[in-house]
Amino acid sequence: MGNCLVLQDKVVRVMKPDGKILEYKSPIKVHQVLSEFSHHAISDKLPVTKHMHPNADMHQGHLYYLLPLPVPSQQPIKKTKKKVRFSDDVKGGDGLATSGVVRIKLVISKQELQAMMLSNGGLVSVDDMMISKVHKEVNVNADESYDDKDVVMPPLKSILEAN
Repeated sequence: MGNCLVLQDKVVRVMKPDGKILEYKSPIKVHQVLSEFSHHAISDKLPVTKHMHPNADMHQGHLYYLLPLPVPSQQPIKKTKKKVRFSDDVKGGDGLATSGVVRIKLVISKQELQAMMLSNGGLVSVDDMMISKVHKEVNVNADESYDDKDVVMPPLKSILEAN
């Protein structure tokens, strides 16, 4: 009886997507195989849970799978900017307001906001806010432009001096 001696080749097998098997001499790293195949990845198992790292070693006697990576969409995703509409945009050709959304910026103090929220059970319309703001501005302007002769002052009682 004779002894049979089998020489094991130190090869790494990689199966392409079309079923053909490529053989590489061991030791070899993943990135060396991927240099021949752009937009591909290598996995050691099917179904693929994750791809192998490019610096990972490929071991002899194992079968690896060459998989194409998904192609990104050709059209880049564009971010839409917020449109800001002003009251001039909302008015129609005849000067009347059309139905639509108008975005305004209103600057008020915390006290004014709290007062508005407390009045009417927290329901405040934009018209009410604008009217109250305009009335306050009119009152401030009126206070700044008064004349002494227009001011009516109540009569003062005289204060007796103590000796």
